[in-house]
Amino acid sequence: MNALRDFLIKYFHVFVFVVLLVLSIVLMYNSMHYQKMIFHNATQSITGPLNKRWSKLLRHFQLANENEQLVAENLKLLREKENMFLYSLDTVYTYSIKDTNRYGKRVEKRMYDYFSANVVFKTTHKKHNYIIIDKGYKDGVTSDMAVLSLQGAVVGVVKEASANFSSIIPLINPNSRTSARVSPINQIGTVVWEDNEPDIGNLIDIPQHLIVNVGDSIFTSGFSSVFPPNLLIGKVVDKFDNEKNTFLTIKVKFATDFRTINSVFLIKNIYRSEIDSLKTSFQDE
Repeated sequence: MNALRDFLIKYFHVFVFVVLLVLSIVLMYNSMHYQKMIFHNATQSITGPLNKRWSKLLRHFQLANENEQLVAENLKLLREKENMFLYSLDTVYTYSIKDTNRYGKRVEKRMYDYFSANVVFKTTHKKHNYIIIDKGYKDGVTSDMAVLSLQGAVVGVVKEASANFSSIIPLINPNSRTSARVSPINQIGTVVWEDNEPDIGNLIDIPQHLIVNVGDSIFTSGFSSVFPPNLLIGKVVDKFDNEKNTFLTIKVKFATDFRTINSVFLIKNIYRSEIDSLKTSFQDE
């Protein structure tokens, strides 16, 4: 006890000095605007970067969660569109069978289904562009599956699938050929990529006597087992007569922005193997 008393007596002036110093700083901070601002700026220079990084980290997880919700909502909407079903009218079947059962009740028969994937790598300025996604044959991916953006626009076609990843031939690849329909004239042509521009393709096989206008929409024709009908490919931005033949040269701006695409939908044709087996029987005739 004597030792503690001697210690306090010995350093009494130091303790008084520290207390008075702290008290003066507090009084000065609360009463003087300039010093308060200096102190605030000094602490802000330390805590500001930390708060910024923490806020950025929180936004990252919040945006990731919002993106997952958006993907799920878009997926639900796309799955219920009419071009995902088959319809029947009498004995004539078109793209979409909404059939009637023996009780006279209308029954939908799903033709296509969707699931989502994330882009892990892509190119947009090469001669032969490609996209890699994080789903493979373990997830149900097969070659020649249609690929769409989250907005439902055409991206391309699956080339091949490994166990956990798959490669996609996008519209911006010279090996891509997509059967297309010009709206509103409903003429069938083929969308190809020839000019090495990351957002412009060509619609070919459209005769010159037909009227095609800038702003007309280009959709998938549905005349394949890959793409359902009426999926947006892009819009006409230019057209002119081709001097080498009797067809128009039509420039199409793709609806998909390949520079910013990060997630995609894949379309599974539920009856594709059955349809392809029927097609095979005519290949040798």
